[in-house]
Amino acid sequence: MSLELRTAQPARNDRPHPMRDRRADRRTKGDGGVAVTLFSALVTGALVWAWTQRETGLIDPKTGLGYDIGIAGAVLMLALVLYPLRKRLRAMRTWGNPAGWFRWHMVLGILGPMLIVIHSNFRLASTNATVALVAMLIVAGSGVAGRYLYGRIHRGLYGQKLEARAMREEAIGWRQTLGGDLGGSHPWREVLADFERRALADTPTVLSALGRALTINGQIAACRRKVTGLIDAEIRIDARADGWSKATVRKRRAAERRKLRTYFNSVRNTATLGIYERLFSLWHVLHVPLFILLVITAIIHVVAVHLY
Repeated sequence: MSLELRTAQPARNDRPHPMRDRRADRRTKGDGGVAVTLFSALVTGALVWAWTQRETGLIDPKTGLGYDIGIAGAVLMLALVLYPLRKRLRAMRTWGNPAGWFRWHMVLGILGPMLIVIHSNFRLASTNATVALVAMLIVAGSGVAGRYLYGRIHRGLYGQKLEARAMREEAIGWRQTLGGDLGGSHPWREVLADFERRALADTPTVLSALGRALTINGQIAACRRKVTGLIDAEIRIDARADGWSKATVRKRRAAERRKLRTYFNSVRNTATLGIYERLFSLWHVLHVPLFILLVITAIIHVVAVHLY
């Protein structure tokens, strides 16, 4: 889908509101950031504590606390299957909020492996235990990668899926805020228009999407240098004509640079959306078989421990 550059103003109800969306994103990230930080601190603290106890005999994988921790970890890992079941079974689709299910799926995907690692006492005691642990770590790493890709194609951790059309509109909205009250002919507008045509052109194949993702930063850097110089020239002309002070000139330059930074970030996110969508689809194909492999190795490990 190619980008259509429009000079007419969109209708008020349909016009993107980039500033409002940006404030909403900051609130979402801020609220979630505190919870993520606390949760990460608790997980890290638990692992550090378990590491300090590995020579005390407190955690024995076969008996007592170590055995119980292993059972708890296995239950939490098994509970991970509830989230994909909810998405696929019609009877479960009305159970709770999808965002809440996703949130707990990620939490359990961290707590489960953490407990299993503690249960192992940071040792690889047997072949079947090693295979099970490696499989679990691969699945956990896959989950982290999936979380990253999910965040690149959704607005916020639990937000709606981003749409290319809406993101293009947002980028255009940010461009329209540039140089709003500057004089002159604004030659940099044509530079940005040409940049958008190239940066946001259609990418019908994976290779074309990957190529654009790899080159977009270079395109942005070149365009930013050119546009910044043109805007600075307009500011100098206005400053001489209106008698601006040096402080006013610095303030205007800083304001336009902030707008440019936000605009280019928006274009970058739009330009790379396609490759992240494709990678996320590929991740979905690989993650389920990896989880099935984990379940099989875990069952073999439990059976082997209790039989031998």
